[in-house]
Amino acid sequence: MKIFIVGLGLIGASYAEGLHHNGHTVYAYNRSEHPLIEGMKQGFIQKDSSIEKIGSVDLIILALYPKHNIEFVQTHKHLFKQGQIITDVSGTKVWMMKELEKILPQGISYTSHHPMAGKESSGFSSKDYNIFRNANFIIVEGSKSLKTDQDVLRVIAKDLKFGKITVVNAKTHDELIAFTSQLTHILAVTLVQSDRLKETKQATGDSYRDLTRIAKINEVMWSELFLENKEALVEKINDFMQELKYVKELILVEDKEQLMRYLKEAKEKRKSFDIL
Repeated sequence: MKIFIVGLGLIGASYAEGLHHNGHTVYAYNRSEHPLIEGMKQGFIQKDSSIEKIGSVDLIILALYPKHNIEFVQTHKHLFKQGQIITDVSGTKVWMMKELEKILPQGISYTSHHPMAGKESSGFSSKDYNIFRNANFIIVEGSKSLKTDQDVLRVIAKDLKFGKITVVNAKTHDELIAFTSQLTHILAVTLVQSDRLKETKQATGDSYRDLTRIAKINEVMWSELFLENKEALVEKINDFMQELKYVKELILVEDKEQLMRYLKEAKEKRKSFDIL
């Protein structure tokens, strides 16, 4: 398959390298030239990559921040050809997908997806297509989706060694991500920020390190994602605060029996995730 990747950050560059190793022909664009030149030198991006190559490919993968994906399509949509498939790897969908669906030309299908994988570090130099191995892969359908889009995205998922594939709409995706990804990053950040003890660094164990690993965050990207998904995220924060308040009350009144039941329920629920 001929693929054009827009954006060579962590995910875009990792896709480019992994898809090249699986026999796909990969062209790319990046706003700064260094990652593109480096990808050509390393051999996983075609040496004749140029923006005009968009018109010759089967699949275009948008791997910029959501607002920049929209700007890119608005500027370059005249290069798209009928029958092409557009997808993206953005972390929020509702707002971005609506905006893209408004401006995409007729004859272009668009189905989004979300690779549930990443690193604390970002950028081209952090690329590693092994981060996708056994990770979850979410396909997000919209008003310009065709059923055949899913077949193409499933090939991408298979070639990059993703695990479980789930198909949802944009609203469901953003609710899921608000809970499973965005809220967890907020918890990690606020746990770090709630530290009031000067000896904390000398007293951390695995539990603290595991819980706060994702506090080593890309503040530019995550600020945008939090704000773009504000409604769903605030709802999940409120849900979490209610649970935290409930546990606090159980501790204050020393209700050991109910506290044990609550902890056991959580343990069993979490264990059930491991047998999907």
